[in-house]
Amino acid sequence: MAKKFYQRLQKYYSNVGKVLKGDANAASIFPNTTDIGMCRERIYGEVLKLHLPSSCNTYYGGFIFDIEGNESKQIDLIISNDKSIQFNFLNQDNSGKSFACIDGCVAVASIKSNLNSAELIDSLENLASIPNKVPLEGKVNPFFNISNYGDWPFKIVYASDGISSEAVECEIKKFYIKNPEIPIYKRPNLIHVAGKYLFIRANENATTRDGTPLKANTFHCQTEFVDEFGLPYAVTKIQEISTSSNQIIFRYNEIIGKMPLT
Repeated sequence: MAKKFYQRLQKYYSNVGKVLKGDANAASIFPNTTDIGMCRERIYGEVLKLHLPSSCNTYYGGFIFDIEGNESKQIDLIISNDKSIQFNFLNQDNSGKSFACIDGCVAVASIKSNLNSAELIDSLENLASIPNKVPLEGKVNPFFNISNYGDWPFKIVYASDGISSEAVECEIKKFYIKNPEIPIYKRPNLIHVAGKYLFIRANENATTRDGTPLKANTFHCQTEFVDEFGLPYAVTKIQEISTSSNQIIFRYNEIIGKMPLT
């Protein structure tokens, strides 16, 4: 039997999920759909921010670039570690947009008010557009082992509501059959529709809580305890990546050399 603390912790995340869903519904009073989306984006971002370690920096809106100058499509939420350089001149009061380098980025999220087929495809395309990271060779603390660098950053699709889990599963399969060139590491790790369902992309040797093996790189659907599991799952995975990323020496001096200053 679970200790009383963990019973209370489950109730805690259940209440957080209710607040998240309730606030998202309250946002629908805005007549402008852009305003609705922005409000929901910040609600989810703030919930993550309240639970992530202080070493994580959260930005709303913008894009991700690599050292070569390649850019992603629109990314609603970007989370980087505290060693990354920031580009917040247009976001000084935390109400504007920002952008970030992929090197040092630990998580991203595509956030939707309603996850229908079109919005799901848009999210999958945006995440697939994230540029590649620099290789690890010569940049890692030699006493520290990083095993999942290829799958960074942690990629989330979040929505306040959405079509059925069966419809989402069907759309995911169709999308990646149509776009097989998109590598596994550019596919979402978590798809979370508040209070309804979540999909987790299984890692190697993944199992369910009862020990049932899961096929690697497939999406496993859960329809019970959605928020109680989905929220802490995202937080702990982001924390793991953030901790590991601090063992890597990222350098950004090439940014200066690549600007046309002459």
